[in-house]
Amino acid sequence: MQPKALESHEPIVLALIDAVTAWQHALEQTLSVSGLTYPKWLLLRAIGNDTFQRGLPLVGAVFMDVAQTERLLVELRDHGWLAFHANGAPRIAVSAAAQLDRAAQGVRALHSVSVGQFSTEERMALTGLLRRMTGTLEDHAERHRRNAAWDQSECAVVARPDCCRSARCAIAA
Repeated sequence: MQPKALESHEPIVLALIDAVTAWQHALEQTLSVSGLTYPKWLLLRAIGNDTFQRGLPLVGAVFMDVAQTERLLVELRDHGWLAFHANGAPRIAVSAAAQLDRAAQGVRALHSVSVGQFSTEERMALTGLLRRMTGTLEDHAERHRRNAAWDQSECAVVARPDCCRSARCAIAA
């Protein structure tokens, strides 16, 4: 079943916007209890999941360039969240692991109740709206990535990351 497109003035959309705004505020409060912000939380999660590579931008729910991640790494280290391996790679500090787990439990609890009040139709409409928003954000992130590559070298060839190896070699030639 394809949900119908919603107009921005419809009551369901206005209610969803209010709910998302309230949820974002609750997320900020949940994280701030631990002394975190959303970007710091995302960086800690990426480090804990071994998906963060120092020296590369962090691409995810929020795009963070290298300068921003380096600044956050210093702040997180200064507040006891991080330690560093001998090679300079960040890791979650042993002393912060329990506090990070408590913050994660709070975020999971927030996620579990965030859509409980909506009917099936409202959830489908919200899902469609979020997919469109995600698509727009992904397009923006892709443009940002291409522009960053272009800024590094105007002679660089920028290929999509999902482009196969042989196509990249053909483009490079």
